[in-house]
Amino acid sequence: MGTQAKRRRLLQSGALALLGSLPPWALAADEGQAITFGFAGGLGAKLQSNISFSSRDGALQAIEEANQRGIMIGGKLTRFSLRLADDQSEPNFARITANALIAAKVAAVIGHDTTDTSVAALPIYADAGIPMITPTSTGRVITASGYDNVFQLPGHTGVTTGLLAEAAAGIIRARRIAVLENGTQLGAALAEGFIQNLKPLGIEIVTREAVAPKSSDFNAPLSRLKNSAPDLLFFTGVGPQVSAFLQNFQRLNLRCRLLVAGGAVNTEFPHAGSYPDNSYLLIHGLPPEKRPGYAEFEKSYRSRFDTAISAYTMFAYDAVGMAIEAMRRLDSANPRQLIAELHKMKYKGISGNISFTADGSQSNPPYTLYQANQQYWRPVKAYGG
Repeated sequence: MGTQAKRRRLLQSGALALLGSLPPWALAADEGQAITFGFAGGLGAKLQSNISFSSRDGALQAIEEANQRGIMIGGKLTRFSLRLADDQSEPNFARITANALIAAKVAAVIGHDTTDTSVAALPIYADAGIPMITPTSTGRVITASGYDNVFQLPGHTGVTTGLLAEAAAGIIRARRIAVLENGTQLGAALAEGFIQNLKPLGIEIVTREAVAPKSSDFNAPLSRLKNSAPDLLFFTGVGPQVSAFLQNFQRLNLRCRLLVAGGAVNTEFPHAGSYPDNSYLLIHGLPPEKRPGYAEFEKSYRSRFDTAISAYTMFAYDAVGMAIEAMRRLDSANPRQLIAELHKMKYKGISGNISFTADGSQSNPPYTLYQANQQYWRPVKAYGG
């Protein structure tokens, strides 16, 4: 069986140790120790728009690289592994997978992949004293919950909506804005925060519409939006729903510009795909040329995995790297001690410089505003990192 076939078989198993060959000490339990991380996300259909897979692979790369370094913790050579848990991106399954990972005695959890699933699982990890480090969930509600075991690498909605409003008013110079939210907890928070940030600027919100989270029928709301004659439409949708939205947007021949957040990035990025020119995208992370060490990271990643690299890939990679560095500094993998150490740390990752505020939000999260120009996303302004 070839290397790629072996890798696929490992990835399909419920618990993945690592990829590639292991040094001899990692194979003999009596010569070292094993420390397991959990990874929780929607690991069903492997679609390019499913960020859980690229996040998983970022975490796996960090695990593999750590095992190649032969790290000592508590005086023992340590082998790290990753236990995968498919929460189907549903809150009820997130609770089930959280309990399963706790039963597996993981030292920390990388995940979950949505705001709703992270909110559902967080109290369970908190009760067990296990750190939850999310590389993808962006809702402010996660770190506003009062739990000390949560760490959020991407900027939360409070930061995101402030930057979106700044872009709408100061860069796009819109004066009549329509808002279309997608019926999720995150979508509602983005819409509300965006509107609240615009109020002091005297910009008119001409209409606010909503669709169901998985709806592909945008005819009625977009027709009403068109009648309100906005010069900018902000849409909070994510993933596959965005493709249906763009088809309806172009079919109805709306003349306004578009503004979307990172969950609406198209799978062809940095090509703009179906987005019309003069659309704007605020996405987590800095442009590759602004990331020290990115070229080496990308080369190593592409030699191992076939998933697309996104900011969430790098956040997952850094989540594992930061947790392992915290263990190394502590000389222990005790989860409760790990929580305290992560709160104190400053870590230079591939995604940027990482540190956390008291509530677990990232102190200076990175973003980039892009504009679609000649069917290519071109950076307009970078923030944070």
